[in-house]
Amino acid sequence: MRKILIVGFGTVGQGFFELFSEKRSLVQGLELVEVSEIVDMKLGYTRNPPSDIVDIVKGGKMLPEKGRDVLDTIRDSDADIVCEFTWVNMKDGEPAFSHIKEALRLGKHVITTNKGPIALRFNELENLTKKKDGPSLKFKGTVMAGTPSYNLLDLLPGIKVSNIRGILNGTSNFILTEMGRGRSFDESLKVAQSLGYAEADPVMDVDGFDAALKGMILSNVIGWRDEKHSLAGMEIRGIRGLQKDAKSGGGKTKLIVSINKDSMSVKPTELMDDDLLSNVDGVLNALELETDTLGKIISVGPGAGRRQTGQAALTDLVDILRSRKKE
Repeated sequence: MRKILIVGFGTVGQGFFELFSEKRSLVQGLELVEVSEIVDMKLGYTRNPPSDIVDIVKGGKMLPEKGRDVLDTIRDSDADIVCEFTWVNMKDGEPAFSHIKEALRLGKHVITTNKGPIALRFNELENLTKKKDGPSLKFKGTVMAGTPSYNLLDLLPGIKVSNIRGILNGTSNFILTEMGRGRSFDESLKVAQSLGYAEADPVMDVDGFDAALKGMILSNVIGWRDEKHSLAGMEIRGIRGLQKDAKSGGGKTKLIVSINKDSMSVKPTELMDDDLLSNVDGVLNALELETDTLGKIISVGPGAGRRQTGQAALTDLVDILRSRKKE
């Protein structure tokens, strides 16, 4: 029996637990996996959580054991898979970086949806996976949630990517869609907040930082890891301050992440109507990969959400199980 330790039991952790429980009998191999422990810095710790643990937490109850140190929990746990679902820190990736690093150091496989460590400190973490029979580090949920994105490359052996474009932030895309319909930026932001698409403090989304972190993750996957592909080295311009119609000349304005081996940027870009990305509206995300053998490949779908991000973690879990079975 494979055992999972969930670190962070907020929206994503709860969504993964629910989806795992729902799909466990439907996906081959999952019947041999169990969530054996949950630890959350605010909610506490529990072992062998009951099937209704999400309802218990939603009802306002804490987990049985309070004040459990997360790193100590990782060290003491007999789980061989750690799912790290804590909040994003775009300064240094902590505390998620330390959680992931310790789990990998101990030989535990890691699944994370946290963009901070994967964008900012990927090389350090990747080095811990390179030894023979080393642990896996999976992070599909950091880019476009469960919608296929960079993991499409796993299906295409030998393919080379020369250019990447993407709409990688659903909140800003929703706001731009509303602005294209005649609302002002402030009006569109209020609608996004009322629907739960935007946070009370929307700076990560509307000022382009969330999309920039996702761009860095894509760049790390491809292997473009120099200063030009860092937060300090790229151009980042958000959508704050755009005019009411957010377009001119018959096109649509989208917040586009653009990456190649020489540069990376995040900025509002006017796209003509015959550009497929211009027709990606609302909270949808899209990723376009320009390749040497297939030309342009485009994936479109949800880029966030409780269930959608849970699907990404479930995809990573099944990938770990299958790869280890082959070995």
